[in-house]
Amino acid sequence: MKDSLGGTAKTLMFVNCSPSVYNTAETKNSLRYAESAKKITNKVAKAVETKEISKLKSTIDMLEGQMEKMEDLLNDSEQADAWKGLKEAFVEEYNHV
Repeated sequence: MKDSLGGTAKTLMFVNCSPSVYNTAETKNSLRYAESAKKITNKVAKAVETKEISKLKSTIDMLEGQMEKMEDLLNDSEQADAWKGLKEAFVEEYNHV
């Protein structure tokens, strides 16, 4: 139960209680559950970046650097105009998705 209610978000619980004798057992069970859930406390913790996430971020940075170098090489080449046309078409298509 602690895993379900834990995390970094606040949790709100509503308990439905019935005054009817017919629902006495269900009301007691609901109140017991709510009482046990009320005792759950969460520890506030700063969201820490895992090793996987930091590795992916560094890979993204490396790939972006390589893309910039490739773009510079293409812009300096004889086919710079063709490259710019392809780039514009790609950006336009990407923005429509």
